[in-house]
Amino acid sequence: MVVVDRRCRGPFLAASLAAACLAAVPRPAAADDSPRTTGGAEVISLEDQLKTGLRTRRPEEGEFVEEVVRLVNAGRLPRKVVESTYLWAVNRRQTYPFPAFERALRLRAEKLGVDF
Repeated sequence: MVVVDRRCRGPFLAASLAAACLAAVPRPAAADDSPRTTGGAEVISLEDQLKTGLRTRRPEEGEFVEEVVRLVNAGRLPRKVVESTYLWAVNRRQTYPFPAFERALRLRAEKLGVDF
């Protein structure tokens, strides 16, 4: 326990609050799509997440996911659109969520003016 003189409480509390606020500021995400670690837990790449979660099996499906990742990395397709579409498709509780993901993402991308 730290004992602080009454005269020093104001500056001490201000410094403590500033340190806590700086520690809570999120850091910008990495520009590349490589795996990284945060707090001891490994974060997988977008491509691995999509291929695993959507259970891609055929080469065409893998190529579609790779194209999606290229568009995200190029900044033409927002990552949030891809991630929200992914979560929607996976949460439908189908054994094979890839077809729903592909159809929905193509429709959403078309509204944004992105062609695959």
